[in-house]
Amino acid sequence: MKKITIKTKGMHCVSCERIIKDAILNLDGIKSADVNWTTEKATITFNPEKVQIKDIMKTVEKAGYEAEETSQKEKSGSFMKRLFGGSK
Repeated sequence: MKKITIKTKGMHCVSCERIIKDAILNLDGIKSADVNWTTEKATITFNPEKVQIKDIMKTVEKAGYEAEETSQKEKSGSFMKRLFGGSK
């Protein structure tokens, strides 16, 4: 099993959380999905032999939201870019 956190944009309520969570859980190979609209994050545990990260991202996008994979390095880099300017 593998665990990832993705940044989700476009959520504005608990119903949005449920829409994304249900969509992700419908994919084969997903063990769990925790979605939080206030932090704009989804933490997903999945079997990479059955489902790929790109498929999870596409599922979030098909549900009507934006998805971006995150990591500690990307988080700090993104913050620095926002702080000092520059593109994503």
